[in-house]
Amino acid sequence: MTTQTLASAMAATLRPLRLNFAQVCIWCGYRWCASPRCIGLHERSVWIVCIDCDGFGVLGPLDACHCVHGLMEATPAVDPAELRRPLPVYRPEDDEPEFMVTPRPVGRQ
Repeated sequence: MTTQTLASAMAATLRPLRLNFAQVCIWCGYRWCASPRCIGLHERSVWIVCIDCDGFGVLGPLDACHCVHGLMEATPAVDPAELRRPLPVYRPEDDEPEFMVTPRPVGRQ
């Protein structure tokens, strides 16, 4: 299967909504957008699982990813290996508990 065919097949299955949950267009930033330009951009766009966060939407315990709910728009320069890479079932950080040390309060208790 060629990269273009695979990318076309993935485009049909991997695509965020054009309007986010607050009804703001991901292309122009306007609420309830009905622009033919934005609709066309969205129909022609190809999306892949984010290569930075593997689709989880976070890079670490306190760092959000730049992607759109785990997806990123693909460009013609996307490495075909990225389309075939195995994806993890859960974040690697999720298999170990995280502990946070908080300082003891100063003064009267």
